[in-house]
Amino acid sequence: MTNTFKIGEEVILTLRGSRATVEYGPFDDRDVYVVRLVDAPSDPDAVRTFTSLSSVMRKAPAFAVGDRVTSTVSFRGESATLVAGPFVGRFSDVPFWVMERDGKHATPRESTLTKVDTLEPLKVGDRVRVTDDDGGGRNRFNGKVGTVKELDDGSFLPYLVQFGDGRGRHGDVNGQWHCKAVERVEDENTYTHNGVTYDLSAKYRDRDGDVWRMKRVGAVVRARTDGTGNPTEDSLSLAHVAERWGPLTRVTD
Repeated sequence: MTNTFKIGEEVILTLRGSRATVEYGPFDDRDVYVVRLVDAPSDPDAVRTFTSLSSVMRKAPAFAVGDRVTSTVSFRGESATLVAGPFVGRFSDVPFWVMERDGKHATPRESTLTKVDTLEPLKVGDRVRVTDDDGGGRNRFNGKVGTVKELDDGSFLPYLVQFGDGRGRHGDVNGQWHCKAVERVEDENTYTHNGVTYDLSAKYRDRDGDVWRMKRVGAVVRARTDGTGNPTEDSLSLAHVAERWGPLTRVTD
């Protein structure tokens, strides 16, 4: 599959080891772009703008060593520090990082990460989706949407979340529960990844022409090619699909 980049996107030129900005493209069967070096050479006569094959370009890292991040697949969504990366594995071109928390390490893919310092602190009254109900692996309330009733940053279970109208008892699906990790919900029928908001009721076409359907399965938004049924727990995550075959374009017809 051909690498695809957007105009204005910052990239790494792998053969030169330098950063550049995409000025135009793709053309010549989606394989060539016009790029401009970000750091101008010291030689005033040096070429700053030129064409480059997509095969020797990759997206500039969205993160840096030392960033505080959360991952949808590591440390149960708790924040950790990036200590190394990005790396590309032997059998995949999707970059991954090394995260550290309390002396333990994980190696999540970049597509699963979110910078903590870009998140507005949660407050009482926010609509949230539970990503880890109690840290015990029971997952009874994972993926359910409710309202934050109490916050206690020093607690192992800092979020008291109310579900439905809250008339049920503690632990009821129409009651409330102390939760370990949650994420803010702006619209229950949308999902935002790397600055792009997806309508989960719509279909999206990837850069190869395949059409995908999306659905929230528990705490994860998953995707499956159209015509093969609804996404399940075994389906690829939307984050992975967007990273591997994006950009994804909404199907309007």
